[in-house]
Amino acid sequence: MTVNYKGLDSLSNVAIVSDFDGTITDIDTNDLIYFTFGGQPSYEIEKLIAQGKLGVKEGALQHFKRIHLTEQEFLSFIFQNARLDEGFKDFCKLLSEKGIPLIVVSGGYVNTISSFFEKEGIDSTNIKIYANRLKFNGCHIEAVFFDESDECESGLGPCGNCKLRRLREFKAQYQTIIFIGDGTTDRCAAREADIVFAKGRLRDYCAAQGVPYVPFDSFHDIIHFLQYFLTICK
Repeated sequence: MTVNYKGLDSLSNVAIVSDFDGTITDIDTNDLIYFTFGGQPSYEIEKLIAQGKLGVKEGALQHFKRIHLTEQEFLSFIFQNARLDEGFKDFCKLLSEKGIPLIVVSGGYVNTISSFFEKEGIDSTNIKIYANRLKFNGCHIEAVFFDESDECESGLGPCGNCKLRRLREFKAQYQTIIFIGDGTTDRCAAREADIVFAKGRLRDYCAAQGVPYVPFDSFHDIIHFLQYFLTICK
């Protein structure tokens, strides 16, 4: 099902909210770490999460009990194996030029996101990042979660940074919320957003559940959408 654009008559009071892992990057950097350094138990943990038998937050805590890396080792491995979406830099440039706010909301970790942006030469000064955080003490890793509360309305279990809660907070500030995502934890945000760009598992979910969405493969597709509206709204 594709989206109905009714009600979007300008981009003057719009905020764009994006997932990070698998959306801005080509792969999920969390899974990259879990599966590479966590071995078979990490696959079992992610299977339980997919089946709804374990929450994302509890899964992360279990992963990092067995993964031992310094912060430098952690980030270096991600930098070597993850790539930025080919259109993301141009996307950021367009938003900056037009004064459209970009907010990154992730069930992952601000350590990764901020460092990845810096490595790629992306000025994140005006990009708001809402994410969990990792504390490193030598090779010991502790996950510190954005939300103190474990309340979850979605049925997916607490993830540490509730995207549904964040979207509702943003809707109190902006007339229109455009959400971009790809994965399981993006489902609740997709139901709350005004316009959804979806790929991967989120696209499958939206199609199956009748949630209006715009399919995309790269941020170039979203740039074309924004340029179209900027043209017709002049």
